[in-house]
Amino acid sequence: MSTRGVLVVGTGKRARETALPAFQRLARDFELRGLFARRAKELEVGGRRYAVRAAESLGAEALAGVDLVYVAVAKDAVPQVLARLAALPVEQVDLLIDTPVVRFKHYRHVERLKGFRAAWVAEDCAHLPWIGPVRRALASGAIGAAEGVLFSRSAYAYHGLATAKALLGERRVLRARRRDEGGGLIRRQVWFAGPAQAWMIEPRDYATGRIAVLGKTGSIADYPVDPPPGGRHLELAPVLQGGRLVGVRAGDELEPLDDDERALAAGDAPDLGLTARMEAWKRVGFLRLLRSIARGSGGYPVEDALEDMVVDYHLERLGRYRATPLTDPRAPLAQALLRLASRVAG
Repeated sequence: MSTRGVLVVGTGKRARETALPAFQRLARDFELRGLFARRAKELEVGGRRYAVRAAESLGAEALAGVDLVYVAVAKDAVPQVLARLAALPVEQVDLLIDTPVVRFKHYRHVERLKGFRAAWVAEDCAHLPWIGPVRRALASGAIGAAEGVLFSRSAYAYHGLATAKALLGERRVLRARRRDEGGGLIRRQVWFAGPAQAWMIEPRDYATGRIAVLGKTGSIADYPVDPPPGGRHLELAPVLQGGRLVGVRAGDELEPLDDDERALAAGDAPDLGLTARMEAWKRVGFLRLLRSIARGSGGYPVEDALEDMVVDYHLERLGRYRATPLTDPRAPLAQALLRLASRVAG
């Protein structure tokens, strides 16, 4: 495939520490054609200096040679940025936008995504390197059919939903609830269209967090778990070489990192466990998401990300969610109601 020209809107932490380093590693697939932010400035990332232009100057000329626009701005700035981009000739341009796409109260601005050739979401949690070996272990029948995944202080809001979906091979949430467990802990329980569930203990704290996939005859986890009688427990752990992260394994299933992925994952202390390395995994996940786009498979689907956002909103505000024609953001009636509520909210 030919190299894609890329325009980046936003130069915050997300762009500086995750996106730009990943684009730099994929120079054969992506060529940065311009950076825009609220104010003009110079930016240095990975030893390279970039001239950043003010977003108010973003016009049609900036799209020359651009195939992909990546938007990583503050949530409340998304409507304004989408409006500016939608006024430009973007019919032959793809959009990659950060989670949660839009806030619940800004839902009506989702319509602007239709002006692009294609639109995806930069949900790196759906491409975490340890998901692959876990799914292969599940497919092998090593722990029987998956019953669910438990994130103990290791998942956050809509990102946790995306991770659970990718891990369990699910795409639809049927219902969910959020309960106060006392002692400052909150439990989320999610029922998917398939048989498996997801449980999330909050608040998130990667330094102490844990992950466990539970099957009918065993478990896969980054901490010791007693298996049922006659069952198995598979260790989920980072693989190090000379103190450097080079891969991840789930039991006998190994997922190696290539040189670019190892470079992005570098920097953690050798003794850190799997969950404590989550920021490194996410940087690699973003790189893998870009590779998916480069080979024509696209990024995280917009409809999935919007469902994640809506479910999270319901749990935070109401403590429960149930997919119905009035609430499911994939349903036409629910979409109309969300647009109406968004306009009322201003």
